[in-house]
This record gives sequence, C-alpha cells and structure tokens, in this order.
Amino acid sequence: MSGKLPKIQLLQGRELRVRMIMTIGVVIAVYMIVSTIQALWQNYQINKELIRLRDENAELKLQNNYLQNLIAYRQTESFKDKEARAKLNYQKPGEIVLIIPDDDTARFQEGNIKEQPDTNGSLVPNNPQKWWRYFFG
Repeated sequence: MSGKLPKIQLLQGRELRVRMIMTIGVVIAVYMIVSTIQALWQNYQINKELIRLRDENAELKLQNNYLQNLIAYRQTESFKDKEARAKLNYQKPGEIVLIIPDDDTARFQEGNIKEQPDTNGSLVPNNPQKWWRYFFG
C-alpha cells in the first residue's frame, strides 16, 4: 500500500469531517438563535420603557399646563381682589358689606342659650337644657 488509504478509512475520515462541520453548524445556529432571542427581549424591554416614559411625559405636560393656568389665574386682578376680601376683610370704597348669619349659626352663638320656638309655637329646650334634664330629672 503505497500512500493510499483504504476505502474504509477514507469514508470514516469523511464522516468525521461531516460530523464536525454539522456540530460546528449546530453550535453556530444555537448561538445565533440565542443572540436573536436576547436582542428581541432587549428590544421589547426598551419599547416598554419608551411607552412608560411617553406616558409620564404626557402626564407631566398636562400637570405643567394646569400649573401654568393656575399661575396665570392667580396673577389676575379678580383673584387678588377675591383673596383680599376673603382673607383680609377688604372692601372697596363706598361698598357696604352685609353679613347674614344662618338660622343655625345664630341659634348656637355664644350668649344665645335660650329656648327656641319650634314650628307650632311651643318652646323647644336647647341642647344643654336637654342634657340637664336627662341627668338630673
């Protein structure tokens, strides 16, 4: 046998090379599939974060718009006048301010602890008198 391999050894060498090439191909294919899945997962996560940030941006724009409108309103003369009247008891020159108490508040003001007449004209005892009668007869 001068330099020639027998046919059996030649076929085994080819099969070995084919198996090695197939194994390397499978390893490369698995690596590419895993890389693709990782890239798709990262893309999904980035898109999810992008949607969340867009929603947050829209919400902040609405809040900013509301606050700008509130600032603009609070700088108007009508707001300043309303606040001065409410907090500082301000009144314009020549203006007459009337305070009309509610029936309930007038009845319970300090120093006004009389019995109040009910709708049919009879006297109804006030709350402290009712408690006195409850405990002491």
